[in-house]
Amino acid sequence: MAMSNIDHIVIGAANLEKATKKVEGLLQTKFSTSGKHSLMATHNRLARLQNSVYMEIIAIDPSASFPKSCFQEKRWFSLDSATTQRRLLKGPQPLCWVVAVNNIEQSASNCGYSPGRITEMSRDDFRWKLTVPNNGDLSAGGILPVLIEWPKGKNPAEAMPKSDLVLKQITLFHPSPNYIELILSAMDIAGPITIKFGEPAIQFTFKTPNGNNVVFSENCLAEA
Repeated sequence: MAMSNIDHIVIGAANLEKATKKVEGLLQTKFSTSGKHSLMATHNRLARLQNSVYMEIIAIDPSASFPKSCFQEKRWFSLDSATTQRRLLKGPQPLCWVVAVNNIEQSASNCGYSPGRITEMSRDDFRWKLTVPNNGDLSAGGILPVLIEWPKGKNPAEAMPKSDLVLKQITLFHPSPNYIELILSAMDIAGPITIKFGEPAIQFTFKTPNGNNVVFSENCLAEA
């Protein structure tokens, strides 16, 4: 399988604006780009990291109606899951990570797991293909990546303001780390990824503009 790259990381929110302020305070950066996804009735805020990697905060858009169909029963990124919604009520949480590939049909067929149906998406002038399970769940609870393909390999990061925030590490916890390692090794993903034994969880480590290392993990911004 051809080498793939970390495209972006995803943080879920119950309320987009409140979560954005919390994450901005923790990471000392601004999420200056925003958008809506009519097909999924969600909205987001984006911030550029190093190179073409970016970070997304995503939430259900209360002003939009989800157009459920026979192909898509629930919103992406497990946002309709009762478990995810309970998590997000505590505060913004790491949901998953997304890997960019050159040929999503080929990659989805050969990745070693079931990433979901390939769905064509759009936001403003951007068009892309993404793997989305019909039930909206995340593969291995988000430990295994969502796959994405951008036309001509260019994602929205190039149009975002530059940031001094750096993604230093994606740490994946799983009770069968060898299984995860086998799949990710075959995908040949370029980027700082560590796999550890534990209950399924994702942790993002950043270097902030002032040089501090900050870990974004489950409940790190939970309300008291």
